[in-house]
Amino acid sequence: MVGFVGGDFAWEMSAAGEAAGIDFVVDRLCGIFGGDIRKHVGRAMMTNWGAERFVRGAYAAARPGRSQARATLMQPVAEKIFFAGEHLAGPLMQTCGGARLSGEAVAKEVVAQLAAK
Repeated sequence: MVGFVGGDFAWEMSAAGEAAGIDFVVDRLCGIFGGDIRKHVGRAMMTNWGAERFVRGAYAAARPGRSQARATLMQPVAEKIFFAGEHLAGPLMQTCGGARLSGEAVAKEVVAQLAAK
């Protein structure tokens, strides 16, 4: 299972630490599925995504009603700046596979543009 939290609560969870984050999630699961679920929780971890220097906790979620912005982001800027990644991967959005396929597609686009010159 993978779970996400966001906003101020995510920063609070991050500050509380991994053990507190895992306890929170397991407690929530117990509230949904009953206390027996606790014995079925094996390995658990929490990323420190907010501390990642280049993303600071961001991920590829569009605000409600704003997903059309991805189509704009897919367009090259002055035929010199190209964007790729899991946020532009269509049905594979928010996956590593989507990130790779998006990167490969953009790389082919750049190669074709350079070959045409």
